[in-house]
Amino acid sequence: QFYILFPTLIIRPPKIENTGAQHKRVANGDNFLVDCVASGLPDPEVSWSLPDGTMINNALQSDDSGTHNRRYIIFGNGTLLLQQMGKKDEGNYTCYAKNTLGEDAMKVSVQVMPNSPQITSKEQVTMWAPFGQSAQMKCDATSVLPPTIIWISPRNEIIPSSSVKYQILNDGTLIIKKLTLADQGKYACVAWNPAGDNIKNVNLLVEVKGPQIKGHSGRTENKILAVYYQTLLLDCKAEGMPEPQITWTTPYGMSLPTPYLGGRFQVHRNGTLELRGIRKTDEGRFLCIAKNYLGEASLAVDLEVASLDEKPSFPVPNTEVLSLEPEFLWILPNGTAMSPGMKLQWFFHYLGNGTLHIMQTGVIDKGVYQCLAKNVAGQAEKRYALEPGQKQQLSGLFQMAWSWTKDRIPAKPQTPLDPQHCHIQ
Repeated sequence: QFYILFPTLIIRPPKIENTGAQHKRVANGDNFLVDCVASGLPDPEVSWSLPDGTMINNALQSDDSGTHNRRYIIFGNGTLLLQQMGKKDEGNYTCYAKNTLGEDAMKVSVQVMPNSPQITSKEQVTMWAPFGQSAQMKCDATSVLPPTIIWISPRNEIIPSSSVKYQILNDGTLIIKKLTLADQGKYACVAWNPAGDNIKNVNLLVEVKGPQIKGHSGRTENKILAVYYQTLLLDCKAEGMPEPQITWTTPYGMSLPTPYLGGRFQVHRNGTLELRGIRKTDEGRFLCIAKNYLGEASLAVDLEVASLDEKPSFPVPNTEVLSLEPEFLWILPNGTAMSPGMKLQWFFHYLGNGTLHIMQTGVIDKGVYQCLAKNVAGQAEKRYALEPGQKQQLSGLFQMAWSWTKDRIPAKPQTPLDPQHCHIQ
């Protein structure tokens, strides 16, 4: 028994598998793959039509690694590699699969988008900023389309472009105002446009420092001598981060904050304590304390008050008390000045007690005698007028009698005054 076999030849027309969206986007300068997987018997030949009408196919390739045709590569399976896409490469790319039974086609529309933003110095940086001051974080980003800059806080919250705490400048710089320890952490700058985004991280550390007074931490002491009823300034220049609060304590327990104004005391904003009209009761220890949450520093000032020297005076009657012994100078009627211990003709100025002695007085000695008393506080002046008295007859002899007047006011003869006073013998 014989069977006659007739061979059957199976053939199929080309068929391109739809593997994705027909509209593609690619960033400027990037590479892009477009698949074109076709089947059929016999195996179809795959070719591509470029946006400018150029036809390329895999017949030119020598092996499965692909054949370069300018910036395009067609692989053995029909996939087209587009290298370094530019704006001029936008358009429709059509894949054709053809064999003896027919042809199939697939069109892909490619749009070239601007580059995603590029951030200068993208590496994470760590920056320090002083407590209470402002910090500036830069985020320089460039792209064909101007990027939108977004800052994200360490708590993963989007930072507003303008607020009491934050400000974002037009160039993307973030300003954080009045830093506290709560502001420490990692901040993220996100530069975004339709093509994509880029991120830069900045780690912020807040610098703090304990209080110091005049450059010294801990406790320092000082002594000051002031003059009674004068004005005194006690400096307490304090530094620290955060800025320390300054308080003064008086010897009698009064606490004075900064600033303070009351009575004879005033504490200025820089911490200086002003005392007006100093009294003896103000003597003692004034304590300045500068404090922040890191600690405190103090300055102890021991104040001593000295009495004020008084200007000499000539009280009536002939007694007076001077705080400092004055120096005396006599001016004779003819203008001659006689200092203590000086002897001139019949005039003698006693040393130390201010007495002017005139021996054997006569008419030529009449006139106004000036006594000047001086000390460190000032000068006082006293005048004596020496005039002839009336004639008297004693034991048959004529004798000229003299009377003494102060400022030409008649006065009776006197006994010598206290050595501290000007007088004439």
